[in-house]
Amino acid sequence: MDAIIEYAQTNIVLLLFLIVGVGNVIGKLKIGGIALGPTTGVLLFGILVGLAHFEVPPIIKAVFFTLYLFALGTMIGPGLVRVITSRASINYLIMSLCTVVLMAASIFGVAKAFDLNNIVVAGLSAGAMTTSAVLAAAQGMISAGGVTLPDGMSMSDASNLLGSSYAITYLYGTFGLIVLVKLAPRLVGKNLAVEAAKIDSTANADVDLGNRAGSMRAFVMTRPAYIGKTIADMETTTAQKEADRGMPTLIEKVLRNGEPMQLGPDLKFQEGDVVAVWATPGILAFGTDRIGEEVTDPGVLSLELASAEVMVTNRQLERETLEEIWPQHGRGVTLERMVRNGENFPVRRDVTPERGDVLFVSGPKRQVENFVEYAGYQVINQLDTDLVNLGIFLAVFGALGTISVTVYGITLAVLGGAGIGALLGGAILGWLRSRSPVWGSIAAPAATGISKIGVGLFMASVALGAGGTIVSVLQTLGPKLVVAGVIVTTVCTLGTFLFGHFVLRLNVADNAGATCGSMTGGAAIGEVCKDAQSSVPAVSFALGATLQNVTFTIVALVLMNVI
Repeated sequence: MDAIIEYAQTNIVLLLFLIVGVGNVIGKLKIGGIALGPTTGVLLFGILVGLAHFEVPPIIKAVFFTLYLFALGTMIGPGLVRVITSRASINYLIMSLCTVVLMAASIFGVAKAFDLNNIVVAGLSAGAMTTSAVLAAAQGMISAGGVTLPDGMSMSDASNLLGSSYAITYLYGTFGLIVLVKLAPRLVGKNLAVEAAKIDSTANADVDLGNRAGSMRAFVMTRPAYIGKTIADMETTTAQKEADRGMPTLIEKVLRNGEPMQLGPDLKFQEGDVVAVWATPGILAFGTDRIGEEVTDPGVLSLELASAEVMVTNRQLERETLEEIWPQHGRGVTLERMVRNGENFPVRRDVTPERGDVLFVSGPKRQVENFVEYAGYQVINQLDTDLVNLGIFLAVFGALGTISVTVYGITLAVLGGAGIGALLGGAILGWLRSRSPVWGSIAAPAATGISKIGVGLFMASVALGAGGTIVSVLQTLGPKLVVAGVIVTTVCTLGTFLFGHFVLRLNVADNAGATCGSMTGGAAIGEVCKDAQSSVPAVSFALGATLQNVTFTIVALVLMNVI
């Protein structure tokens, strides 16, 4: 056993990858139908392995949490600006700020009541609010010497105490939040599924956007109905029939005397034209009656299809819902999925796109190109990441984060350390990228991958270090820390929900999602959507979750320096 431990300590990076892999397997296990989640799995397995007392070099933690925070910043940057500046988001902004106030007050209160030091307070802030960004930023402050440590405590000890405090409070922060948000609607006499159905019924949210039922057929123009009429006339006359199918009639080819014509809404049909139509089978069935004899020539029926990853930059899209945008600008285009702040976002007719959203679309090439031109720009190298911008922004803003000032003999990092600087740099780069393609791409898959591997290995490092001290922490602070975590999570969750219900008058389904977002409860929102039998809560979740990764971090760093 000693030989195994010695080998693992010598090759600590390999051990961290093992913890991430096994931890993610454990995270798939369910308790009461609720999956533990990857973070919980990594924490549990890492602490278990850490009982053998491993030492993780600080530089390893620094690299991983800096990468994680920068990648997180690139994903939340556009949404962060949106939440702060948009009038449409004002309710969710107010709700998020309410949670911040409750967090600061409850943590300060329990810290004084239970005599918790500033390192424990940072771990409590991260665990009770289930915000990994807080943990990473606090670790950065400790490593950079930007916070006063308790007397006699080394940086290594402080790092391990931070991790232990986080682990002890994280479990209730995660599962307690789920239970509380499920319970909250009942406290105000409402049924979550019923309230979500009210929104769904008015939004007509279950209708697909696109051409999933489309097919191509061609006809020789011999019937009088459209001879002398324009393409716009033909497409318009089927508008009423297509309304309930979500599939427009599109003229994809017009051949005159065997030569393709330049398509446009004003092109008039002539007798003998061969017209290739893309539409639903139900509409196409009337083609022989309204147009003429069907043609089966493969050359005429061939249709070039395309797909695109579209970065939304057009401000006009922010003024309309998908239901309003699609009939005019998305004709023939299928919206496969939508990504906001690095996470899949519900595709609903009542959703309003935002600059920085990524839309994955497909359909006839001409229609896809028209939509891309209207909505923003196509991410050409979808799997490519511009390491120039990544490296420069991370280095420059990380360095800005290390700038410190001395006030009354206390040295403080202006931005809270290199980690927060990296988060800010990532957010600015993500925001710039949502405005113009000239800023190098950090591909969505790459950003997600960097974020996941960064936070996974950082969590493994924290858990491994905390494993050697968690027993002693439980013996000295265990009961007080558990109670403190329960108080903070419960006060913030129920206080936020009740504020949304009685003050902001939000629909209960919206409120439940916004509460999860305000508490950065990524695990909770899935359970809430299950109870609601709807994706309604997921829409309001994204708004709060974007902001709180930053605000919780700022509050936690302030508390570290005042307690």
